[in-house]
Amino acid sequence: MTTPPRVTIVIATYNATGTLAETLASVAAQTYRDFELVVVDDGSTDDTPALLASHQATLPWLRWTRQANAGASAARMHGVGMARGEFIAFLDSDDLWLPDKLALQMAVFDRNPSTALVFTDERNFSADGDAALSRFQQKPPARGRVLTALFFGNFILNSSVVVRKDALLDAGGLNPLHRVHEGVDLWLRIAEQHDFDYVDQVLVRYRVRPDSISHADLLACQQRDLEIMDYWTARRPDLFAADSPRIRGRRARVFERMGRTMLSRGDYPGARRAYRQAIGLGLHDPGLLLRATAAHLPALAKIARRMKPAKQHTPVEPR
Repeated sequence: MTTPPRVTIVIATYNATGTLAETLASVAAQTYRDFELVVVDDGSTDDTPALLASHQATLPWLRWTRQANAGASAARMHGVGMARGEFIAFLDSDDLWLPDKLALQMAVFDRNPSTALVFTDERNFSADGDAALSRFQQKPPARGRVLTALFFGNFILNSSVVVRKDALLDAGGLNPLHRVHEGVDLWLRIAEQHDFDYVDQVLVRYRVRPDSISHADLLACQQRDLEIMDYWTARRPDLFAADSPRIRGRRARVFERMGRTMLSRGDYPGARRAYRQAIGLGLHDPGLLLRATAAHLPALAKIARRMKPAKQHTPVEPR
C-alpha cells in the first residue's frame, strides 16, 4: 500500500471548461509535491467530465468523481470524504495558485504544530487585468485566535486555505445547505477552537467573474451576513453582544446594502423595509437618507442608483 499524501487538494467544479485546465496547471506547477488532487464534478452539463478524464490520463495524482448537482459545499465535502491526506487545501476551479503556495504554507505548519489553518494573501484579476491592491492590503489579517477579528471582517479567501482535516471535521465541515458564505461560516467555527496563521505573500489569484454566485445574488449574500451575525451573537454574547454599538452598526450597514440592492432591482417595498431597519439601528448618513426617500419616490430612485454609497464596514464574506 502506498503512503498517503500529506495534503489533499479539493476542487469542486461545475461547468468550468473555460478555466479548469489553467487551474489544474497551477496545481501541477507546485514546488511542494506531497499531495493528491481530488476533483468533484457537481453535475456539469458541459465538457468538464471529458476534460477531467483527459487530464487524469497524464496526472497520476489526480482523482475525480461526479455527483448530481448539490452545490459547492456538498461537492467539497464529498472531496473531503475521499481525501487521504492529513491536510485539506481548497481551490476553486477558476482560481490560480502561484508555484510556492503549498510549500510556504506547509512550512508554517511544520514550525507551528498547534496551528489548524494557514491562509495566504491573494489578488483579484479579471479580463481587465489585476487589481491594484491585494486582499491583505485592504483587510489586514490576524493570526492566533482570530475569531473576533474574522467576525468583523473576513480576510480569508477559500482558495488560499490549507486546514488540518481533523479540525475541519471536528467543526462540522461545510454546511451543504449554504450556497453563499459557506467558507467563512466554517472558518469561524474552526477559529473558535484553534489557532490560525498566514503567509504574508500573494500566492493566489482570484478570478472575478460577473456570473459567480456572490456577484449574481447579492441579496442572498447579504441575508447570509445577517444569519451569521445572528448565530454568533447568540452563541458568543461574551464576544459579540447584540446590542453593542459595533454589532448594531455592522447590522445597519448590511441592511443599507440590502436596501441599495433592492432599490437597484425596483423592489421599492423591500428597499423601504431595509432602510427602515438601517435607520432604526442608528445609521443616518445623507446618502442613505436620500436613497431611503427614493424608495418612496421611484422617479428619484434613478438618481439615487447612480450615487456612490457611503464607505461601509466589510461584509462578513467579501468576494
